[in-house]
Amino acid sequence: MATQTLDINRRQRELRKRCNVQRLQCPGIPKALTITVCQDAKSVNCSLYPNQCFGIVESGQTASINCSNNQEGTLKRKCLKNGTYGLIEDFCVSPELSNILTLVQNKSELKKNLGNLVVKLANISQAQTISTPGNLIATVDIVKVFASVTNISLNESVMQDFFVTVNAVVDESTVSAWKTAKTQTAAPQLLKSIESFTRLLSPSENTFNITKPNIQLKGIKVQSNSNQDFLVDFNDLKVRNISLNSTVTINQGAVATLPDNSLIMSIASATLIDIFDQPSNMKDPRVNGLIVTTTAESHSIPIQINFSLLNTTLDRSSSQCVFWNYNLYGTGGWDSMGCRYEINGNNIVCKCAHLTSFSLLMSHFDIEGHGLSLITNITVGISVGCLVISFILEAIVWKHVTKNRTSLARHVIMLNIILFLLTADISFIAVQYQEPGTKVCMVVVFLMHFLYLALFFWMFILGLLLLYHLIFLFKNLSKAAMVIISLTLGYLCPLIISVSIFSIGYFRNHYLKQDKCWINTEELYILLSFNVPQLTIVTINILITIVAIFKMLRPTIGEKQNSHASIKNMVKQIARGTAILTTILGLCWALGFALLKANKSKAIHYAFNILNGLQGLFILVFGVIFDSKVQETLIQRFSWSSEHSQKSKLLLSSTSNLQ
Repeated sequence: MATQTLDINRRQRELRKRCNVQRLQCPGIPKALTITVCQDAKSVNCSLYPNQCFGIVESGQTASINCSNNQEGTLKRKCLKNGTYGLIEDFCVSPELSNILTLVQNKSELKKNLGNLVVKLANISQAQTISTPGNLIATVDIVKVFASVTNISLNESVMQDFFVTVNAVVDESTVSAWKTAKTQTAAPQLLKSIESFTRLLSPSENTFNITKPNIQLKGIKVQSNSNQDFLVDFNDLKVRNISLNSTVTINQGAVATLPDNSLIMSIASATLIDIFDQPSNMKDPRVNGLIVTTTAESHSIPIQINFSLLNTTLDRSSSQCVFWNYNLYGTGGWDSMGCRYEINGNNIVCKCAHLTSFSLLMSHFDIEGHGLSLITNITVGISVGCLVISFILEAIVWKHVTKNRTSLARHVIMLNIILFLLTADISFIAVQYQEPGTKVCMVVVFLMHFLYLALFFWMFILGLLLLYHLIFLFKNLSKAAMVIISLTLGYLCPLIISVSIFSIGYFRNHYLKQDKCWINTEELYILLSFNVPQLTIVTINILITIVAIFKMLRPTIGEKQNSHASIKNMVKQIARGTAILTTILGLCWALGFALLKANKSKAIHYAFNILNGLQGLFILVFGVIFDSKVQETLIQRFSWSSEHSQKSKLLLSSTSNLQ
């Protein structure tokens, strides 16, 4: 490592480097900066070993030199922050591969000599190492050109040679070269090339297979009178010394729709798992099964794939059946559209509505996530029980607490809140036991969407009623106005929103998630249809609560404003009022604002789920039991019941004595 204090003027950058390395004096440079550069070791003889001499380069930059021995390309070496060179990256291409790259540029000659060129490439891949980044990328580029040829038939011998090359390209020894190449498109390009090239196969037999250590092909020629499923097993494909298996099934009815003598082929590879980019974050989903490509004359055929698992410790409930979508994100990506999964013992079964290249994504078992789900289900269960009790109590006291218009309006709203939250919570529990994509699932999800929306609108109505009575102390809302507001906001608005979203989502075929019985919140308009009303209503209700608290702060007539009793009573009133209003106006849902952030805290998730899961309990305590009129009615009812019971016992005792 060499360092020197130098001028930071960008125009003098090259001069600084020269000063630094050659230890020249640099007069007239007032400002200074220390930079670090890499240079070849003094022990290296550059005349004898030119492939090891990269000269001088600044830290963070990459030095490159031309390849020797008639190879094309460059050797690269990065200068690290500490002033030492990293490993040499070999992007040289062998003369033999360069020759084939030149030959395949002639399209007409390529078609004529395709078979010979495939054999030639297979021989090179066996005789030479293609595990360097340069040779690897060159081979993938040649395979891509091979796959671009159309309107030609190839026999099984040529296809065998093609798979010799592919087997070498996807061998575990090439994984480090794939990572060094740092190209996002090479692996998907190879997968697509294999899929395209195998379509050129014209087998002599009705069933055929090509088996290599790293990749296998199995297929059939469709016969109209066969009346059999397409069923192939892939066994003992190894990656990281772990054997993986997979079974591909296309039912007889789907096979019968294909033309006579057309081909159905499946190709499976294990080592492609490591070649495709895996996420660096351990919590992100990762490929956990064979990569299986299935092709046929028609793309829209249902398929079932049974995957054994590479990592059995991953969370099975996080499974995603995916296919490689070449158009996703511009460079391609895994997509779950049209696929769903089932857990079958230790395996995962993927069921998809189309053919292409499939695999399985899974995540690490998230203890916090499962704990959160368990807590949510427990709190919602408690809420359901409390809401049933609330409904019973409201029924008991109904005649006694609805004698005036204001009290009637309040209890009608409370009864609607109780009923909508109760049915919404039941729907929330029920939806977890539904199969994705079924009609029952769709009905339950629609009901849940409508019921939760209606709940928020009824809490909004209660907030408006409170605000009305805070502003107009001695004026009651007319019965007609109350009915119109209740029908419009409480029933019509949530119904219009939920039906509209359902109609759009249903006809666009994305109302539900593919892998889970849940509304598809990945569609922005569906997400906003719930979040916008929810957060708007909560915001308004928070403002109404603030107005109510300020009203409480005003002293009553004749009360000393600064007396100790007055302050103590005021604090109690504010605490009680805040607790009641937070519960019945749904202010705990305000935590939803925090969940809109990209980096969401686990604590926020837990607080949101626990507080809103227990809303039924809070309504029972603060909305029903804390109501003074409800308390009085219940005391009178049970006092009368106790007194009546004592009189009955006394009467029975007297009768017994007479006998």
